[in-house]
Amino acid sequence: MGRRIIFSGIVSSALLLCAPAAAQWQAAGPWGGSATSVWVDLHRPDTLLAGARNSLVFRSVNGGAWWERLNFPRYFSATISAVMIHPAEPRLYLAAAETPQGIGAGVWYSEDEGATWKAAEGVEGLSTHALAWYEKDPRRMAAATRDGVWKSGDSGRTWVRISPPYNHELRSVTAVAIDPRDDNIIYAGTTHLPWKTTDGGKTWQIIHDGMLDDSDVFSIFIDPARPERVLASACSGIYRSEDGGRNWSRFRGIPPEQRRTHVVRQMPGRNGTIFAGTTLGLLKSTDGGATFRRVNRLHVYSMAFDPRDPRRIYLATEGGGLWKSADAGESFVQINEGFASRRAAGFAVAGRTLYLNIAGDGQWGGLFASPDGGAGWQPVPKTKTFPEGHVTRLAACPSREELLLAGNDERVYRSLDSGRNWTPLRIGGGARMRIQALACVMAAGKEVLLAGTDIGLWRSTDLGATWQSVRLTTANIRHSVQELIAAQADGGRVLARTAYTVYLSADGGANWRVLSMLFPVSSIYDMAITESTLLAATADGMYLSADDGRHWEKVEQGLAPGTVSTLAARPGRGGEVFAGQFGRIYRSTDGGRKWQALEGADLPAVSLRRLLLPDDKGKRLLGLTPDAGVFFLDLDIPKVHNER
Repeated sequence: MGRRIIFSGIVSSALLLCAPAAAQWQAAGPWGGSATSVWVDLHRPDTLLAGARNSLVFRSVNGGAWWERLNFPRYFSATISAVMIHPAEPRLYLAAAETPQGIGAGVWYSEDEGATWKAAEGVEGLSTHALAWYEKDPRRMAAATRDGVWKSGDSGRTWVRISPPYNHELRSVTAVAIDPRDDNIIYAGTTHLPWKTTDGGKTWQIIHDGMLDDSDVFSIFIDPARPERVLASACSGIYRSEDGGRNWSRFRGIPPEQRRTHVVRQMPGRNGTIFAGTTLGLLKSTDGGATFRRVNRLHVYSMAFDPRDPRRIYLATEGGGLWKSADAGESFVQINEGFASRRAAGFAVAGRTLYLNIAGDGQWGGLFASPDGGAGWQPVPKTKTFPEGHVTRLAACPSREELLLAGNDERVYRSLDSGRNWTPLRIGGGARMRIQALACVMAAGKEVLLAGTDIGLWRSTDLGATWQSVRLTTANIRHSVQELIAAQADGGRVLARTAYTVYLSADGGANWRVLSMLFPVSSIYDMAITESTLLAATADGMYLSADDGRHWEKVEQGLAPGTVSTLAARPGRGGEVFAGQFGRIYRSTDGGRKWQALEGADLPAVSLRRLLLPDDKGKRLLGLTPDAGVFFLDLDIPKVHNER
């Protein structure tokens, strides 16, 4: 079940969901996705932090039983490569972020346990990969960045570079570790071999004897009981030094296919037990590295031990989210309740059942179903007939809830049993095409299937057994159809959008006509069909047509000026329609002519891709995000007020 989540937020170019204390939006999953970092509070070991892509940061206060999403600033290309609860300031949270272009990168800190965040001075825009603190004085910290090693003297709030800016080999730093007995000794791993300073960063030496020359160093660990013993993980393997990095020897007991090791750690209190998180699984050695065995096949990015009981281990993994072991790594269980870092690639509404396809999560992705209107999600059992490849489009038929369509880069698939079995459909004689849009529309009491592709529009009146090419105009041109929006009621109305034009059909896609527009098609974020109107949500606001697109007028009553990003019309409710704008939700009961904002229904700080209405009973509104799963709002019935 989902749980109530209270957020505040910032506004970006996407629609952000920003909630005051009264908000009732609840995260619903599907839980899981990729986690890139994990941390255990040294003083409150049941308190955990986890980071993910798209600048997502989560916290658990019960050992991973439930996660809540923190209000970290949204930078959609940012990966949270490290998280930390400061050992000397328990209300101080830190996060290291890396981005391809630098926007949102650097070190971020929160002095109120994640409620608000600030960018640390000195490293703004620098992709930061790792953080470490000085054992003798935790206010002093070090950071590994794409521009060398940086140091902080105020618990991470401000930073200065301590590695020489002119040394290009010591620029792209991916790992950092500080000697617990001598804080002048710092190790830095780079994209080409490790480095070391013994004078607090004034001078640095490359330390690579015994390493292969192509060794990208991802992780460095110093044995706290014997600091001259150092472990380093690299592309070329896992290395150990017994003399502070002067000489390295590679562990020989690692399976040869384990090429990339993101993290290497020694189990606290057990010097002979070493864990290595690799792209092909977690490895464990109980004999000091002489031999390793693979304990699972998880792609591990980060690892953390419970300081109270080191047998309790947490993992952050690719696709599989967060995992926990209570038996020193012999077995793990997923702990993803509340943690959602999923990339939604397609959705469909079939009555109260919703379907969502999760892409990019490997074995953890696929098709998910929610039979309760979006409050809870379960994976649809995978079969050999499920479409292979990147499924980007889903569609359902309002009159036949068990009928689903799925499209990937090459073809359309059909299921007649709610997604349990799938049949590939042959369109255009098997011509190669990219499926860009799917729809099922009711026309004269009959289901009509539509497929928008990069080589035109296709139509089927026999549940996909045969397909006919449909021209949108009288010209002999096959348009690339990017989106299809079908009315939920029987009537055959459907919209087709290309890069430059919007078309309307009133007979289930058999015949089409061009809509005249007051605004560029490129500015359209979403469209909706009500019983009496057509609506367009654009970068310039809301537009309405009461004559099937022949004439349009701008709608301003009740809406704030600016971009409207998403629309959802209630099936079977006449003119009821919802709109999302700048973190606010609006409702209209007259087809979009007048609007009122829903009080207490502002959305949490996530990017919103789509509003969905799972049924015609008026009790639930869903917010679909591209990277954080689904949120739902029970509509019993919030107060409304006029925006103007």
